[in-house]
Amino acid sequence: MEDAEIYELAGEVLSRITNNINDTVYAPLGGKLSISWSEKEIYGAYASSLSQSDKPPQHSITIYYEFVRQVWRDIENFCEFLRSRPEGDFTPYEFYDNPSKLPRCFNEDEHVRNMFVAAITWVYFHELGHLMQEHGIIRHEWGPRGDEAMQTTDVHDFEVSHHKPIHGREALVSHVTELAADFAATHFYAMELLRHIEEPSFADDQERPEVFSGTLYLMVCGLSLVFFRFNGSKPIVPIAAVEGSHPKPLTRLELLLPHLYEYLGVMKTEAGHGLNQEQLEVLCAKAVFSTTMYWSMTNTEDHKFDDRFMLQGVQSSPAIMQYLQPVVAIWDEMLPRIKEVRRFDSPLILMHFTDAFREKLNSVSTQGSGPEANATAVTPSSPDEFRMSSE
Repeated sequence: MEDAEIYELAGEVLSRITNNINDTVYAPLGGKLSISWSEKEIYGAYASSLSQSDKPPQHSITIYYEFVRQVWRDIENFCEFLRSRPEGDFTPYEFYDNPSKLPRCFNEDEHVRNMFVAAITWVYFHELGHLMQEHGIIRHEWGPRGDEAMQTTDVHDFEVSHHKPIHGREALVSHVTELAADFAATHFYAMELLRHIEEPSFADDQERPEVFSGTLYLMVCGLSLVFFRFNGSKPIVPIAAVEGSHPKPLTRLELLLPHLYEYLGVMKTEAGHGLNQEQLEVLCAKAVFSTTMYWSMTNTEDHKFDDRFMLQGVQSSPAIMQYLQPVVAIWDEMLPRIKEVRRFDSPLILMHFTDAFREKLNSVSTQGSGPEANATAVTPSSPDEFRMSSE
């Protein structure tokens, strides 16, 4: 596909979503959601809020053409990689119930298109998550004070390397709002997927589980490629310090996947997809393994499989658990204010951590003392069982 065709397809997909959200969410509030495109060669997107919390929302999402172009090219190369490698490279697939490298219920063109649509849709929903919870307002109210304060209407994503590093309170506030937007995006996407599979044209009852599995597998592959591109060619060693504007890309991926398969597992009967949570978890793990193998063998210096890119499980990493302690604590502080300013009342899009996970998190000893440890967090809380909030 030519670049111009990629831009056209992305425009059609995201404009359709924007129109639907305007009709169902923004119009009743007297507000408007707009989408715009930028020709700057940046791999990213950002959200802008031009309104006050007590006024009708005037929101905008900006997507860079370079972002959608690169997403498409990464997916094309990924699919070609899986199709061209000798079967001996895929012996780990024998551990999965379905050893196919790509779902057989779709053809080659559909593999690329479905991955692409899922990936850019999730990123769009991530920006929408920022706007729905007015994270621009939250960052201004909870961020630096005095001379260091900077009020902005924009919340930038996937281009953080273009900005100076941030630390302490500002970094902590940025990290927690990014994870909250990830949580909202994953829920929005899951709802959209469930709505889609209920359409008569999706598949008949007998084929629905296979087509659903294939669709979800491609979605996780596409999203994983976005995070691997953002991560770069070097594996990131987990650290407990909260620094920079965003959480580590692979940590974000590791945190959002449980929310995806847990929610879809809960909806098994209603949606009729036939997969329990364990099966969904294995499916997601297979997709991440596929993208890990591709990325480490094609985008690193050694061009060989590197298991340091593999997701290890949040609770098995003391560094990540320590990292999450102040993140969850400040989220608990922020949550009442977010409920006041949010534009979408559904409690299901609010980041939530189970009591069981909080107990595990609180049992992890904090070592060292960085600025993130003292950054206005007074109610120790915790995560890595992202679950739907009942509040």
